[in-house]
Amino acid sequence: MSGTSANSLSTPESLSPPDLHDQSADRLWGLKRSVWMQIGIVGCLFILLFWPNLRRLWIKTNPISGEPNWGHSVCVPLIGLYFLYVNRTALLAAVFAPLLPNRFNRRRVISSCIAIGIGLLAYGYAHFVMPLTGLYEFSAYAESLGQGIVVWGLLALSLDWGLGSMFFGLLTFAYGIWPGSNDYTKDLGMVITLFGTVLFLCGWGVMRITSFPIAFLVCALPLPPLLYSKIALPLQNLAAMVAVATLQMTGVSSFKFGTKITIGDIGGTTRSLNVAEACAGLRSLMTFITVGAAVAFLSNRPLWQKFLMTAMAVPIAIFCNVMRVTGQGLLDYYWSHELAEGFAHTFVGMVMLIPGFFLILGTGWLLDQLFIDDIEDPVVASSGNGARAAKPELVIKIPRPDMGRTMAATTVGVSPNVSTSNPTASTLPTVAPVSGVGKSAQSVRPPSASTPQVPAPPPAVRRPLGGVVPPPPASSPRAMQRPRPPTQPQPSARKEGDPL
Repeated sequence: MSGTSANSLSTPESLSPPDLHDQSADRLWGLKRSVWMQIGIVGCLFILLFWPNLRRLWIKTNPISGEPNWGHSVCVPLIGLYFLYVNRTALLAAVFAPLLPNRFNRRRVISSCIAIGIGLLAYGYAHFVMPLTGLYEFSAYAESLGQGIVVWGLLALSLDWGLGSMFFGLLTFAYGIWPGSNDYTKDLGMVITLFGTVLFLCGWGVMRITSFPIAFLVCALPLPPLLYSKIALPLQNLAAMVAVATLQMTGVSSFKFGTKITIGDIGGTTRSLNVAEACAGLRSLMTFITVGAAVAFLSNRPLWQKFLMTAMAVPIAIFCNVMRVTGQGLLDYYWSHELAEGFAHTFVGMVMLIPGFFLILGTGWLLDQLFIDDIEDPVVASSGNGARAAKPELVIKIPRPDMGRTMAATTVGVSPNVSTSNPTASTLPTVAPVSGVGKSAQSVRPPSASTPQVPAPPPAVRRPLGGVVPPPPASSPRAMQRPRPPTQPQPSARKEGDPL
């Protein structure tokens, strides 16, 4: 495959081996059946290797009997497959170039060194800076992340990014089994292995299109329980604090004690609402991040706008969850405590998904209004050197010659002074001066080969008013007498007897 030319790799058949260029072979969705068989074999080996992991994920995330916090995980691979279907033309036209370990170039060295440097910085920040800021809980995760990035960069430097990423994913999966004993680490190792396998077998041309569906699978992975609790606690406090402030602005007496909201006057009848982990908004946070990424990457936007829309899903999810907790407090105060704790608890959470979705769409609309891309005029074509060609004229302008100046020049025997700015001036006839006796000979200048022949338009004719032709003015060329050639005396009639 290394000897295949670049031109042959840029065709829609470039996702397959070189024998795919045989147009008589049977194809299915643009690829030969043998290629689909190879894809099926690699997919079956992948499923066989990670079957315990895939089975555990299905039990935990299925919408029937799984955990409610991860009910959106089933939609993540379906959205990824739909993304590949929408971009199927670009995927078939991508360059097929497997990343072999023997391709040692400068780009590989630079990118691997950058990854190693980022890993060292992350490890140093987690080990020395984060304990000083009081973030002891997250320092261990950051140290492990920095160490993993360093190992990934070293494998990419020695084996290239394709094979190095595949081995790094397998090592991460093995570390999640022992000594890590962490399901989330095993899930990340499975996704990294899929990334490395596609990159190793297909190359960067295919990875540019499949990178989003593969990275999008991270949104379907359930977080570890310890990390889930550490993220949910700040969200619980934020939701309770904003809900109490909103209730007090509406005239409802309320107080905050930890993650509990007490409604009513102190010393009187009070009711408590507990903002539990389920109400912290982490469920809606993961859902809105998934929806925001799907809406952003399925649209035709620049890459920075896609990441911005995905990041904006975080404050949108927090805002919707705060409004949900506030609504439950108002419902508890003005309507019924049993209704607020029962059916409305689930129903309000589902209803808040609707304004959150429209807020994500509104973010995209705002980006469209603030940043307008210049669209090239389809009439304007680009030349070979990258310069923009001029627009073709829709109307051909034919200059009208100055009839008065032409007739005056004919009278005095000189050529008319025609402006050189007119592209058709060289095609107008030039009148030669009057010579000797006889008819005046008029010579026409032959047009050049590069100048197109444009026929001169006929002169405008004025229609007389009432059938009377007014006499021309004395200063007009028509009033001037044209020189006439001398006439020969006509011979008289010959009579009989006259000498010959």
